[in-house]
Order: sequence, then structure tokens, then C-alpha cells
Amino acid sequence: MVLTYIIMAETPKNPRRGSDPKSPSARAKPAGNPAGQRRVAARKLQEEQRQRLVILVTAAAVGLALLAVLVGLTYENLWLPSRPVSRVGAAELTRSGYWTERRQAYARQITQNFQLLALFGGNPQFTQQFLGQSPVIDQQVAAIRGAPVDETVVEQWITRQVKLQGATLMGILVTDDEVNQAMVGDLGLIFLPPPTEPVTDTVTPTPESAGATATPGATETPAPTVTPEATPTPGGPTATPAPTATPAPTSTPRPTPAPAEAALQVDGIVNEIFRRYELELAAVAAKPELSKDDFRAALLTQYREQVVTTRVQEALVPEEGFAYSQEPERVSARQILVAVTTPEGAAQEQIESAFAEAQPRAEAIAAELRGGADFAALAAERSDDAGSREQGGDLGAFDRDGRADNGATYPPELVTTAFGLPEGQISDPIRTRFGWHVLEVTRREIPSEENQLRKARTEALDRWVEEQRETLTVRRFPEPTPSPTAAPATPLPTPEPTYLPGPPTPLPTPTPEPTATATPVP
Repeated sequence: MVLTYIIMAETPKNPRRGSDPKSPSARAKPAGNPAGQRRVAARKLQEEQRQRLVILVTAAAVGLALLAVLVGLTYENLWLPSRPVSRVGAAELTRSGYWTERRQAYARQITQNFQLLALFGGNPQFTQQFLGQSPVIDQQVAAIRGAPVDETVVEQWITRQVKLQGATLMGILVTDDEVNQAMVGDLGLIFLPPPTEPVTDTVTPTPESAGATATPGATETPAPTVTPEATPTPGGPTATPAPTATPAPTSTPRPTPAPAEAALQVDGIVNEIFRRYELELAAVAAKPELSKDDFRAALLTQYREQVVTTRVQEALVPEEGFAYSQEPERVSARQILVAVTTPEGAAQEQIESAFAEAQPRAEAIAAELRGGADFAALAAERSDDAGSREQGGDLGAFDRDGRADNGATYPPELVTTAFGLPEGQISDPIRTRFGWHVLEVTRREIPSEENQLRKARTEALDRWVEEQRETLTVRRFPEPTPSPTAAPATPLPTPEPTYLPGPPTPLPTPTPEPTATATPVP
């Protein structure tokens, strides 16, 4: 039996008989021909390659998508905000800076709406136009990044930089305290509560307290003064003067605050503006796109430029030594016209003869006026200008170009004489294409010294800004494309003004038809 076991152990097993087809050895050495095994291996290899290709394509697609997102984020957050829009000297306005400028411009617009409502709130037209505009402006704030560049905002930034840099070159420096004080002086009356007056308690004595024992430390009530009997006035009693009317209360201007107080009041102004802004948005359930910092930066930028402008103007045109003019900018006058008419196509000799024939009549009128004749009556009687005759010869007010308030443009000869004529003096007859004019200036409008100084400073500032633009080298990005040079166009002739001898003749006012009035029945 033992021998049998040994023999069986040493005898190799037949793989074709009694072997387990699921065993590893069976799978490693499958039965069949070799060609089938190769086909199975090839299919398995193709499947593995296909799976690897799908993985590679998927990974590449995900990588490209991530790359596109990364490129987009880089463009939106790094490249585009850093692109220059304009440059003035060493200062550069990038696209990001432009977006900030645009936000501040909208903040100033909202503030201006509140100012107009405070000043003209009683006018329904203003109220309808400016009330509740914050939500509309807020929508524009939200779309700033996608909107095209506003050239007005860029030009405002350029002008401000020109002023600031030019002022620095002049040695003009503006402090934060000056800016705060300027803002408070301009906006404090609208956005700050009025200053409270100190209240003094006045004690009115009562009849009970009059006889009471005096409290130590209290001031005794003086005894009533006996009024003397009235002494009869000769000629009757003197009339009691009428009470003087109490003047209407006026708003007391705020004194310029100290620097520390001005900084606190600036905070109050910004808070009040933002409160009104939020109230208008809350009415339509909208969230604010602007912050308090936007309003603060917008107003500080605005008033810094304003203070710099004032300082530059004062340096360019000092008040001391400024030569004030006594020449009028406008005059008011009246005239009497002796018309001269000549046939169309008349020769020069005929024209001269007609004017010579009418001149004595005009000189006679001038002599009568100098002798004291009433101008209005004489104009109504003898003036040939229908437009001014009915108004006593009044031409109204006109400037040095002859442009009048009534729409007329007067001949240059008449205008030159009027501006050189003293007020109240009768002129010699003035020849124009219409005939002979006898003129009297009734008013010479000379600007006040304040207006003259303001105008001179404004004109000087405009010239200075243009000079600084050339000096500081202003650039735009992209550079504006020069327009193609075209052939020089034939200049159009300058139209000659339609001169009138006097005011346009008013159209007759139609007389309304009588309305039948019902007679009441008794």
C-alpha cells in the first residue's frame, strides 16, 4: 500500500485529464492553437491603447479648458486693467484707473443731483428730472467694465493732471486741510445740519414769587418804575410811528472751520450723501454699486482741482495791480431814422444825391433834440423805422458785434458810434445803408470789477492750460488715427449778417372776437 502511494506520487499528472480548467496553470497554458491566442492578445492590446487614447484626449480637453479659463482670467484681471489709456507727463491712466475715474464721475453726478434738489426742490420740473435718479446711475456703474471708454471722462482726467502737474512746477502746493475746508464751505449748507443756537433760560417772575421771601443768592426784582404823566404837546399829540416790518430770516453762512473740525464735517457730508443714495436705491429694492469711499474720493478729487484752479488763477492774474476797464461791453440806445431809399441798380451818383438830400432833415432832428425836444415823442412822429418808432426809438441793448436782445443785428457804423458816445449825448447823423440815424445812448453796461477780474483769470487759465498740455506731452492710447489728407476744400463765403435799422417790426396782436355774455334773467 505504501508502494502504491509512492508510485502514484511519482507519476506525473496528465494535464488533459483531471486538471482544473480554472486553475492558474490552466489559464497560463490554454488549450487551442497559437493563432487564436495571438488574436486574443492583439484585441487586448488594442483595447488598452484605445483606453489610453481616451484618457489622453480627455486630459487634453480638460487642460485646454483650464488654459482658456486661465488666459481669460489673466486678460480680465491682469492684462486689460494694466493697459494704458492716456498719459500726461509721468502720470499714466490705465484701464483700471479709468474704471475708478468713471465710478467717481457717477458719484459726483449723484451728489450734484442731490444739490439741485436741495436748491430747486420747490420746482416740480427739477424735482421730476433729478429725484430718484440713483438707481438709473447705479445700473450704469455696474456696466462700467463692459462699456466703451468715455472720452469726456478721459479728457477730464487729462485736464486735472495738467493743472496739478503745472501747479507743482509753479511751486503751488495744496494741503488736505485746504481741500476739506473748501468742500465744507460748498456742501456744508446742504448736507450738514444747521448749527444750533445756544439756548438761554429766562425766568419769568410770577405774582406768587413777587411777595415771597427772597432766597439767598437770588437777585431781587426791582420795583416798578412810575411812568410820568404825559405832557400835552403843542399842536396836538404826536403820531405813534408804525411798527417796523421784521425782515425775513436769512441763512447764516457757516464760518470756515478749523482743519480738525473740517475733517470731521467731511465725514458727516459723505455719510449724509450716502444715506440719501441708499434711500433712493431702497425704494426700488436695489443694492448700491458705489461705496462711501467712492463718494469721498470723488469729492476730494473734485475740490482739490477746484482749489488748485483758484490758486493758479490768482498767481496768473493777481488782484493787486489789475487794470480795470471803463469800456462798456453792452450799450442801450434809442434812435430816429431818416430813411433813404434808392431804386435797384441806381448809380453811385444817384445814391449820393439821395443821401445828401435827406441829410438836412436828420441834422434838423439832431438840433431839436439837443435843444430839449422829447426824444420819444419826436421818434414817434418822425422816425422812419417802424420797428423802434412805437417804442420811442428804443433799440434795446446790444454788444460790440451789434447783436441785440431782440434778435436784430445793427449796422457796424451805428454800433461803433454808440460805443464811443457818452451816455445821454445826441450824436451827429450816422450814415448806414438804411439812411441817417440820430442816436442817443441811454445806458453803458460796464462790467463790475469782480466780473472783470473773474473773466481775466478764466481767460488766463485757459491759455495756461493749453501751454501746459504742450509742455507735459499729453498722449492717448491707442494713438488717434490721423484722418487722410483731403484736397483743400474751397472755403465757403462767410455769410454777411442781416442788418436791421432797428428792432424787427412786431406782428400785430390779433384782437379776440367778443364773447357773448349771458344776461341774467331777473
